[in-house]
Amino acid sequence: MPPRIGGGLKKAVFIGHNALGDTLCTTPVIRAFRGANPEVFIIYVVQNAGFCRVLDGNPDIDLVLYNEWMYLHGMTRFSQEWLHSLPLDLAETTLLYQFDIRQVCTTAEAFQEHISIGFSKLLGIPIESVRPVVTISPEEERLARCFTAMPYVVFSMHSIANPLLDNGQGRAKDWPPENWLCLAGQIRNWGDFDVIAVGSEKDTQTASPLIRNLYGLPIKIVAALLREAACVVTLENGIAHLCAAVDAPTVEIYSDIVPRAWANPAESTCCRVFFGNPREIGCAEIAAAVKSRCMS
Repeated sequence: MPPRIGGGLKKAVFIGHNALGDTLCTTPVIRAFRGANPEVFIIYVVQNAGFCRVLDGNPDIDLVLYNEWMYLHGMTRFSQEWLHSLPLDLAETTLLYQFDIRQVCTTAEAFQEHISIGFSKLLGIPIESVRPVVTISPEEERLARCFTAMPYVVFSMHSIANPLLDNGQGRAKDWPPENWLCLAGQIRNWGDFDVIAVGSEKDTQTASPLIRNLYGLPIKIVAALLREAACVVTLENGIAHLCAAVDAPTVEIYSDIVPRAWANPAESTCCRVFFGNPREIGCAEIAAAVKSRCMS
């Protein structure tokens, strides 16, 4: 069980400057803390970035502060002066935690664990599950339905933490563009399936009539789209963690530069993981896995 804090504590402040996937991976830690300390007022300070809105409506957080300074400067200038500039009363009854991925993967052994477990050990808060916590409102469900009127498959073709290959020909997590187009063509031939692509407004969009681009949507609407999809095909990225949160039917092309434990398919009841070198994973095997989910 997570540690129960003494009765004198009234407030807990969590600070995290992370990308989408890592932000999601902090939510099981906050859930465990909440479960052990239901009377404590929980504040989460994050950067003022669109993807951080995935925390909106989280039942384990009383207040989310979206901080513009963190968005512009990151955590490079984290200091007591900055901390005390926040609209918070940091009295003796306040406990402060900092989620910092740079302090999690410090050893080869730690790198092999799921990120949520790393955060839990860093903060000393044991967790029972690594499934991210996301709440989707009826309004977000309604808005998501505005973007598609038929069964659909979602493509997530981009990843932020994606190093260049040694030969400079592409990036380590990428599945070849021709494979995405091949897969889209096969899905279109199955019948009335739409194929939509999601991502950041900064991501490069595919110019093909086979794929409908829905880049730049609010992240909670993306979550609703994932949950109702016939299948989601994704790289190892923040969208993959979001799929785990909503238990979307998922086929994940998972580069072996990242530990397989980060996928944790045991807690994703309808996730199929293809682990290895993405350039060695063919369109036919991915298509077969997608079809089994679309036709089930």
